[in-house]
Amino acid sequence: MKDSKTKRKRTVVLIGASAGAVLSLVTSLLMDLLFADSLQGTWREAIVNDLHSVFSITMAPDSVFVYLLFVLVMAFISLVGAGIGAFFALIVYKFISFLES
Repeated sequence: MKDSKTKRKRTVVLIGASAGAVLSLVTSLLMDLLFADSLQGTWREAIVNDLHSVFSITMAPDSVFVYLLFVLVMAFISLVGAGIGAFFALIVYKFISFLES
């Protein structure tokens, strides 16, 4: 009995983490695509600007290094979204389990 509850909890948390990661990644990429004009640039242009202001490195937005940093930023955003999704799924699971008992 306890083993099936543990498996179900693990499944719920993994589904929540996956959903959170995907939603955060899609949201950040859609913001980049839809609001690039109103926010005066994209993620890659922001990375280039930050590299120039912090490290005095001048690069083009289409540079391989900028794309690598872009992927790292998106991975970090997905990781944070996965954590939030897992936490929210665990809270919902505990609440539903409380109502069932």
